[in-house]
Amino acid sequence: MKLHLNLWTLTAALVCFGIGTVAAQDDDEFAESRSAVSASLRNGNGLEVLFPSEQFSFSMTGLAQPGLAVSKLDVDTTGQLGTFIRRSYLTFKAEDLERKIAYVVRANFVAASPLLDAYIDYLPGNRWQIRVGQFQNPTNNREMQFYEGHLAMPQRSFLSRTFVETGREWGLSASYLVGQEAGFSLRPTIAVTSGDGINSFGALSNDVDLGGLKVGGRLDVMPFGAFDATSASDFERNASIKAILGIATNYNMGASGPVGESHGAWFLYGADGTPQLPNYLKNSVDVLVKWKGASVMAEYVNAAAYNLQGSLTSASLGTLLLPTEISTYLVLGNAYNVQAGYLLENGWQIDARFGQTFPEFATTNEASILQVVDALGTCVTWHVNGQGLKLQAGLDYLNYPDAPAQNGWTSTVQAQILF
Repeated sequence: MKLHLNLWTLTAALVCFGIGTVAAQDDDEFAESRSAVSASLRNGNGLEVLFPSEQFSFSMTGLAQPGLAVSKLDVDTTGQLGTFIRRSYLTFKAEDLERKIAYVVRANFVAASPLLDAYIDYLPGNRWQIRVGQFQNPTNNREMQFYEGHLAMPQRSFLSRTFVETGREWGLSASYLVGQEAGFSLRPTIAVTSGDGINSFGALSNDVDLGGLKVGGRLDVMPFGAFDATSASDFERNASIKAILGIATNYNMGASGPVGESHGAWFLYGADGTPQLPNYLKNSVDVLVKWKGASVMAEYVNAAAYNLQGSLTSASLGTLLLPTEISTYLVLGNAYNVQAGYLLENGWQIDARFGQTFPEFATTNEASILQVVDALGTCVTWHVNGQGLKLQAGLDYLNYPDAPAQNGWTSTVQAQILF
């Protein structure tokens, strides 16, 4: 009996010791696993998961822009009321911190073609940035470099909406920082893209890219040091004046759409009946200045067409393209936009802008895509919780001097949620 009790006592002791050892090991492993992974959820920055031991991070963010708009033409006695969801984004980003590689995928779930961005960034050193995939073309105007969640007003300016579609294309870009971020610096950028716009390879595997490539570049100059140039709002409330001056150009060797971002929207032909697509050149100059909550942005764009000699509008009928008829196919001419705003410390912001567009050909052409237009806009924004939630009320008016029947205004109330 005594031996039996001793065996049970020994067994119980071993079991208790074993359980205690295993429990201690489990606690250590759990503590190690907790220290190896950290997660944070921040307003406006989404969910971020960091694996310090692996030098790897993963994040997921979203954007929703529901709203309501009332529009009315001057010649009408009644207006139109409508609700909308302008954008609904979901973004996935993964970073290999050790190898300095980042992967980004972004989709817009209210668009006919949901895929917006799908690219890889490689950042060797602290000066280079090499990007490959589908991304915002850096050779467009300044506002088209802003993420849609960072716009100061409910929608982009009339200039941006006229000369650019989404701005996203498949290709390769590379930029390099010259100088010091704290002082005078330059950032030249080059880009080679498909020239066919978003998802440019068509619906079928044999639907090849149309025309040639689009090549371009941008040079940004920051005379007073680096700052946040990714939006027109001065969230940093820079104590000293900050500015960025930019000049950009891109040349599409074979455009098949009005702003050089289309995949076969239309075709022109050569004498042999094969497609002869025009070349499309777009130049822009812009400046962005910020200081103590105030910001001013000015942009100018010019677009012209080349390779038109002998072009036919119909291969079967042999109809020759008239000298000014190209303006019915491409957006040709000039435009400028000036926008100013002020962000108060309590989160309220007011913005206003004015812009004009001018067609390339002085003679009035009612069929021309680009018309003479005066575009005015203003907006009041309340940043409820940083950049995580903002409410906007905007008013836009378009004046067509040569077509007054198109004059009209649009009033918009929009909420933006960044998560």
